[in-house]
Amino acid sequence: MIPSANAFAFMSPARHTSVITAIAMIVNLAGCASTTLDGSWTRSEFAGKRIDAPVLVVGVARDDTVRRVYEDEMVAKLVARGIRATQSYVSVPGSLDSDAHERLASAARKAGARYLLSTAVIGQDREVMVTQDPMWWGGAYGYRGWYGYYWGMAYPVRTDVRAYTVYVAQTSLTDLNADRIEWVARTRTTETSSIEREVRAFVDVIMESMAKAGLVASGGESRATDTLAPMSYG
Repeated sequence: MIPSANAFAFMSPARHTSVITAIAMIVNLAGCASTTLDGSWTRSEFAGKRIDAPVLVVGVARDDTVRRVYEDEMVAKLVARGIRATQSYVSVPGSLDSDAHERLASAARKAGARYLLSTAVIGQDREVMVTQDPMWWGGAYGYRGWYGYYWGMAYPVRTDVRAYTVYVAQTSLTDLNADRIEWVARTRTTETSSIEREVRAFVDVIMESMAKAGLVASGGESRATDTLAPMSYG
């Protein structure tokens, strides 16, 4: 429960600061996106050009569940914006090892896909958040309150340390005909307990970046997709 304005009036300066800090932390954590865009690059000749050919979506992950959840979500978002796309696990099931690039490229060309949209984790960081809260009791303003504030600060504080794993991923759009990367983005994702929720957030960040580059329609201008049939593999 968040204290009322009247409640703040009867708190000592230290307690007042402590409560405000706690509330600010809650608000920041609740509104903080777990996936953020570090940056993106588009080949100058390709900038502003809508993707106009089928795409094979690839999630390079050792965990097959993560791969399938990601590829399903990305394909759904691309199709919703009028782009013909399919999941790579349909034609190249199982783990993707070091020689998977040729297998994926071969499968994409066989199905008539021109582009590979692939995502892979390229590194990870460890971030630590440290917060300190003075051990304090309530009091009123005035000399006694201020004296108590400085006296209280001489005592040990409660320290809260929280560590997070942050995964750095790279997503690239490759033109298979030219064997050339047309667009690439790097993202940072904080470790999460829900794979599906985070995959949805991750895909949204990627789609927004691609829309800003002019490669796909923005969310408000999605094109009709009812005539688009999924890619098939023989």
